[in-house]
Amino acid sequence: MDPDRELPQALAAMAAFFDAEGRACDYRALAASRERGHLAVCLEGLADFDPASVRIAGQTAFWINAFNAAVLRDAPELEFALEDAKPDVATYCGRPRLRIHGQDYSLDDICHGVLRGNAPAPGGLRAPMPRDDPRLAHVPLALDERLHFALFRGARSSPAFRVFGGGKLDTQLEEAATQYLRRTVQVEPDGRLIAVPKLLQWYAADFGGKAGALEFVLDRLDDEVLARVEPHMSQLKLRFLAFDWRLNRR
Repeated sequence: MDPDRELPQALAAMAAFFDAEGRACDYRALAASRERGHLAVCLEGLADFDPASVRIAGQTAFWINAFNAAVLRDAPELEFALEDAKPDVATYCGRPRLRIHGQDYSLDDICHGVLRGNAPAPGGLRAPMPRDDPRLAHVPLALDERLHFALFRGARSSPAFRVFGGGKLDTQLEEAATQYLRRTVQVEPDGRLIAVPKLLQWYAADFGGKAGALEFVLDRLDDEVLARVEPHMSQLKLRFLAFDWRLNRR
């Protein structure tokens, strides 16, 4: 098995259960599908796979795909967790789900431990992994803040489902970030207030602080929206939208 090749292929087959934009999923059909079974087999094959064997340029894509694949393989549990009156997201994301190169990983381990360089989760004070944790060997050389628009969480406010890699990661991440922001950002008609996704507040430090997060957003808005905002930059008001954790059911 070549996980660097087979995992993206198995993950791409999941698109059949989503709408054209990758935003809403038919979880009932996915749960009973052969495609989900094949994805599970691919993930089991990661137990002895060393992610360091993936070319450096593709390692971030590998971890993003592994995260998204775990979410979709565990769709029945995801459905139960998010449909509850009080979704227990912390428990869901903190439970070990994947075994890769002999080490166990939760969704939090992949997102915060690996991809974010062992940074605390939003609202947390501790890094998810101890300093001597062997899993830290897989932290990418540099943080790419656009990863937050690539991780699929199965919620209505989640970025769309995508598959990453194929030597086009930079383009794919930029497309994911731009499309998500143009879909979700709200600007008042007079251009004096801009409302941006909660992800930008949770992970403001990854964007260089609040000002950096706002700049990141403005750089990716279309010209018509930006034209309304630019005259009010010195007094622009910023608001963060609530994150809707309800399941993005198709």
